[in-house]
Amino acid sequence: MSGAFAKLGALVLAAMLLAGMQRYTPGYAEITGPIPLRGEFGETLAGRGFTVRADKVLLARKLRFKAYGREVERDTGGVFALVIARLEAQPASITIGSATWRSAQGARFVASARFQGAPRLLGADRLEPGLPQRGVFIFEVPREAVDGATLLVAASRWPRLDTQVEIALPVKPDAPALVIDLSELAYE
Repeated sequence: MSGAFAKLGALVLAAMLLAGMQRYTPGYAEITGPIPLRGEFGETLAGRGFTVRADKVLLARKLRFKAYGREVERDTGGVFALVIARLEAQPASITIGSATWRSAQGARFVASARFQGAPRLLGADRLEPGLPQRGVFIFEVPREAVDGATLLVAASRWPRLDTQVEIALPVKPDAPALVIDLSELAYE
């Protein structure tokens, strides 16, 4: 009889151990997810294959720029958040596949695709080693997503087991500028 209780006890212990492992073992997406590299605003961070430094954040209600020989003006229901940054490839050529604005609440906004042809747009061109690019990431975000935001930059759109740079942005949802002209923006 005691042998049956020992077997039953071992079975219950094994079931508890398996249930605990199932509950507390991270899932596949978490295990193979991006490797966060956190840094400060204004600091140069070196991810795998690239470096990035965010220097300035601007907010605007409208953006104006010249593209393909004509004046273009865009507006949004929220605000345009512009991050002026510097990117460089290291040690080989690379294209930045992902720039994301993450709000303090966790909502994510990818860089806007409405600005093809705008000057100095980051993420559109291939980066070469030794040739840093200074330019701008442009995001369309609701006003409540501005305070406490984080810039996420990665080499691929869905980074798996690869670096994702995370830079906390020191921006407050003050009154944004009415219009910013990207052609006249100071990138230095």
